[in-house]
Amino acid sequence: MSQQEQTACSNSHAPIKQGWVATLDLGFAPIANKTRLTLNQSQGPLRVQRPFHPELAAPDCCHVYLLHPPGGLVAGDHLLMNVECLAGSKVVLTTPASGKLYRSNLARQQQRQEQRFHLQDNSSLEWLPPETIVFNGAQGRLDSHFMLQGNAQLIAWEITCLGRKASDEDFDHGELMQSIKVYREQRPLLIENTRIDNANTAANPAALAGKHVYACMLATVDLLSELAQKQLLEDLREQLACAEVGITLVRSLIILRYLGDNAEQVRQEFEAAWALIRPVTLGHSAVRPRIWNT
Repeated sequence: MSQQEQTACSNSHAPIKQGWVATLDLGFAPIANKTRLTLNQSQGPLRVQRPFHPELAAPDCCHVYLLHPPGGLVAGDHLLMNVECLAGSKVVLTTPASGKLYRSNLARQQQRQEQRFHLQDNSSLEWLPPETIVFNGAQGRLDSHFMLQGNAQLIAWEITCLGRKASDEDFDHGELMQSIKVYREQRPLLIENTRIDNANTAANPAALAGKHVYACMLATVDLLSELAQKQLLEDLREQLACAEVGITLVRSLIILRYLGDNAEQVRQEFEAAWALIRPVTLGHSAVRPRIWNT
């Protein structure tokens, strides 16, 4: 019997694990000159800290930190988050720590995280999570979908680390399927699907070229004039000195992409880009979430 057949046979008898199934439904609405958390329903280990309004220049902007007490996803886990930003609401969402997809089991059960963001007219969402670390042997599925209506504005980033280089652990087996989709009025602005199939993808010069950190940041610039869009693009290219970051303007989306080996570096570059983009698109300076200082 071949090694592949032995593996398939072994997997067919592997125990099926009942993982955590957790859901979180959040709703935001402007009330009394501030964005309020009007819906907060959860099932399983997925919560939010108390919302607060730390910005002096934008007191109506609501900051919320997402909490996942287990700290990561194991075989069979499924997290589903739905966020509804009603017209006029302004929301900053982040998490206190990096996400983790741990090693799966012999049955290769998926670890799935789905995020659906619905932005009504004249609302804004800033989705700024730390990196997601994909452990060797993980079977991950990450889906982030953003549905925008009217003049809704979005700034978002996602940072993915394959393996743990600091511990000399490569991502040489396992799988990750990741999708990022952005729609405005049901018209696609970005549809991106990524499949990482262990070392076959990671070492491919046409894919990740041996790098283990890749990231994407995007911002809507629909409301800016064509001249202002081009100026913002030029400012970003001039002030971001990292050679691993590429910047493009596609369908009224400014998109930054990183491919390298340093998660801290890409965080710094994306924060610098956020500081440039936010005043132009949302009208007020970037204010770092306090949780990032801990």
